[in-house]
Amino acid sequence: MEERILTENTEEKISVTAEEVTDIRLTQAGYYWDAGYNEFDFICKIEGVEDKIHMVQQRHDEGYGLVIRSEKDDIWDRISGSEAFRLEEKLLDEVQYRSYHDRIEKLTSLSNCREMYYELMENDNHNLRNVIGNLWMELREKEDQLAVSVISDFRKKTMEQFHSVDGMSVGEIEEMVSYYVKAKIIKNDLDAQVENVILSGSRCRGIEKSCSDLDIVVDYKGTVREDDFFNIVHEDDFKIAGIAVDINPITEDKTGLLAEYLESAEQYLKEKAQERKLEKPSVREKIKQAKQITQEKKKVNIEKSKKLKDSRFISDGGWCMRVY
Repeated sequence: MEERILTENTEEKISVTAEEVTDIRLTQAGYYWDAGYNEFDFICKIEGVEDKIHMVQQRHDEGYGLVIRSEKDDIWDRISGSEAFRLEEKLLDEVQYRSYHDRIEKLTSLSNCREMYYELMENDNHNLRNVIGNLWMELREKEDQLAVSVISDFRKKTMEQFHSVDGMSVGEIEEMVSYYVKAKIIKNDLDAQVENVILSGSRCRGIEKSCSDLDIVVDYKGTVREDDFFNIVHEDDFKIAGIAVDINPITEDKTGLLAEYLESAEQYLKEKAQERKLEKPSVREKIKQAKQITQEKKKVNIEKSKKLKDSRFISDGGWCMRVY
């Protein structure tokens, strides 16, 4: 690691300590190390007074130099070399924290959260290690927010696109499956608590075929294995309105979060819907095409009738038919 040196004299300056610089917030970061320096701007409080700090790290053959300036009563004139290095560490902690904090706030999917999780795990920057506890907490909060949104949006879209089965709504079907699964839990004395029962698969997006099953995901907590639970809920060949019900029990420990499952399912269903559009026209498209054909036929008949009228003319006081 490069040895750090102060760019100005290292005589012990007086007054301000690193601990007296508080409420630090990064406002700008510029990385120009190839050109020989990095620079950062912060807002903060110095001895309780609001101020701004500008820090520059400059590369030298022996290591790198450090300059920390403030707008009010310049801190560089009031801080010792050892305290300047302690303050640098506090400022660099904020640089690491703020860069990840801002990125976490902008995450829009659970898969993005998972990628961020692995990135934080693999980053061994020591300043990041100093603040990573807060970042883990913020990332978990973001995951919780997105999870609620994913489940809510998935259900809402299903309500809009589901084709009723024998007059039953999606809510009624999910309730029937919930009763069936809970009865199986009681009958087999299973350690399982149902958390959510949600229609998934092609029928939840209105892209099913006549032979499509009713796919249901059952999110549960408990010690019973997913595969054992699956076998139990399928032993009766359960059907609703003559349609086979395919129940998929999942747990966070095995398959993962329900929201992550639904997020992946949504992407899969979008791809399937696109494939169906390419395979054949929708009912709406068929009606539109039929109307276009009817209009084209009508137009042709009008043109023929007009041509027939135009072919007639009066000659020598009588009607004559021009033959084409």
